[in-house]
Amino acid sequence: MKTNTTKAIQAPKLPLSYETVKDFDSLITQDPYIQGYHFHDMLISMCKEPRIHFDGCLFQNVDFEECEFENIDLLDCRFENCDLSNCKFLDGALHRLVFQNCRMMGCDFGGSVLKNITFAHVNARYANYSTAKLSHIHFDEVQLAVSSFNQCVFAHTTFTNCDLKEAEFINTPLKDIDLSSSNIEGITINVENLKGVSVSEAQALTLSRLMGLIIK
Repeated sequence: MKTNTTKAIQAPKLPLSYETVKDFDSLITQDPYIQGYHFHDMLISMCKEPRIHFDGCLFQNVDFEECEFENIDLLDCRFENCDLSNCKFLDGALHRLVFQNCRMMGCDFGGSVLKNITFAHVNARYANYSTAKLSHIHFDEVQLAVSSFNQCVFAHTTFTNCDLKEAEFINTPLKDIDLSSSNIEGITINVENLKGVSVSEAQALTLSRLMGLIIK
């Protein structure tokens, strides 16, 4: 199941060549629709542009500082070695993306629609995905400790070797989700939403305590 789900994820459709960015602030002032740019080795600070649109862009070694991208439209982009910690992507539409070796601590995707996204070797502790819809998402060796997935809708989503310690999945059905390779110590979840989740034998013993079972 993991293999099929991962294969189904669509990769970003990136251009063969990119425009060079000299001044980010001037760029978004001219046009909130940004397509085909390469952002690298730069700081993007205090950007609070609602409804901004990035299409077919490559971000490498970019630090985002106190940025708020409410209602963002993020399509066919790749982020490598970027720091997006505490960025807000509230109520956004994110499709065909890759986040590779990024810091995303405290990122807020609340209420967003995420589709065809790979998070690989990412530090996303304290991230918020609550009320988001996640479809064809692969979390690969992602640190998600103390993150929130409350009231989420999952479809074709995988967690491979992730740290989900003390993460919250309140009112989030986990049917067809495989958590067997991830750390779920201290996880918070509604018992009724455990139906159909795949866990290891050791994890099953841990989760049994949530159901009030006493194993002798």
